[in-house]
Amino acid sequence: MGDSDLVDTLMFGEPVKKTLITTRTGEPYQPSRVYYQVFNQKTVIGAFKKLRCMQWEPRLNAWRWLYDQEARKIRFDVSWNQVPKEYRPIVLGDFYFRGSTEMVLDVRSFQRVIHAIQFFDKHINRRAARVTKLRVVNKFFDMNDQLGDEQLHPPFDYFFDREDLDLPDPVAFARELEETIQEQTDEGDRIRAFSSFLEERSKQPLPEIEEIPAHFYEDGIESLEMALTMRTVEARQHWAGNTKFTQFDLISEMVQAIRDEFGDEVEAEADEVPDQGADQETDQEDGREIQETPQEAEE
Repeated sequence: MGDSDLVDTLMFGEPVKKTLITTRTGEPYQPSRVYYQVFNQKTVIGAFKKLRCMQWEPRLNAWRWLYDQEARKIRFDVSWNQVPKEYRPIVLGDFYFRGSTEMVLDVRSFQRVIHAIQFFDKHINRRAARVTKLRVVNKFFDMNDQLGDEQLHPPFDYFFDREDLDLPDPVAFARELEETIQEQTDEGDRIRAFSSFLEERSKQPLPEIEEIPAHFYEDGIESLEMALTMRTVEARQHWAGNTKFTQFDLISEMVQAIRDEFGDEVEAEADEVPDQGADQETDQEDGREIQETPQEAEE
């Protein structure tokens, strides 16, 4: 395939044998783009030059992030010392400047998104650049689909520079939610309308390509990691043939798991709460990786 980061992993399923594309570090291949607002490009470039795991790639006009040197400590399913020497150093991602005020990082998995945001937050001053949003592909890829280079190799403009993206509209969302709640006069009905609104939203399948606000500096990495993990679970279910699986099903499973584990304790605590006068409802992969080639082979 010309890039040793991608590997084919055989997955046998019914009725068709699939070949899942994964990365050389073991994650399902899900192209992702991290967007940065740049306040001082010179400082950002200076930070890249200081890092031995960063290398300028003139062919792509990009700064290449390698799984080497300072980045070796990052843990993947297949970590640095498990990667065969002939495939080192693996390319983890590519940074592209878009003018002087925007920079994007293209990576091949959700796990790399999380590691990248944390890693570069330590090495790039927040006054020089800050993460603003992500664009991600919410599906797994089959090697048998005869994907073109534009779908396998960065830059990932094929996925993310297009007009049919599902872009969030927080103003429209807030307006629709407010209208739904205002239709109710009773406080209890308002709460139920709010819950029903969110439930119906969660029953909709995720868009294949989606934009997600990062909120990294306000909420930390955990909320973003959870959001991406939940999207990976839905993609995995669809890959396995359960195409009707949605975020609602996942949340229901998580709630049920909590009840199964802590049900007795929760019920005991509930018995101690004074009665408020209202009833309360409790509420395979065998695959082929995208072969990420050694740096020399890519050049």
